[in-house]
Amino acid sequence: MADQLGGSAAPTHSVHATFSKMVGFLLRRPIRYTPHSARWWGLVRILTGKLGLSLKAGADAATAALGHADSRSPVGASTDPSGAASLVIDLPRYDSIFLANLSRALLQETPRRRGRTKDPIAGREAVTAARRYGIDLGLIQASLDRTPAKRLALLEENAAFVRAVSRASR
Repeated sequence: MADQLGGSAAPTHSVHATFSKMVGFLLRRPIRYTPHSARWWGLVRILTGKLGLSLKAGADAATAALGHADSRSPVGASTDPSGAASLVIDLPRYDSIFLANLSRALLQETPRRRGRTKDPIAGREAVTAARRYGIDLGLIQASLDRTPAKRLALLEENAAFVRAVSRASR
């Protein structure tokens, strides 16, 4: 698509690296890949991207909010001089979300899909593994070879046998 617009297709990581360097230069803050820095940059991203603050205002608000020692309650990051409006950040909630995302990033974890996998090979591998382990699959295979009507008839015969044995043992 970039070629259609007259540009070249540049790798995404270089675009992000260039943007990060530009933002770091504008804010006079070095880009470091540490959890502390990621926490600050994540809050700046929320304030600028979701709330529409300018980059400078978002950076100042993030610095003010994260500078508080007591992070158990919401923090007022910025206030209007008249007191009519203020920006309050719920740091415990943000920290919870940030730590979950940091953990997922450090472990390179992807959420597991619910339910069984739809890989038909997995079933065949289980049968092969059972045979290698020494399990006799002959009875299971013989049962699967029968039609459902034959299996039901065999079940009825076995149930009648069990009833007869239990009556005889009384």
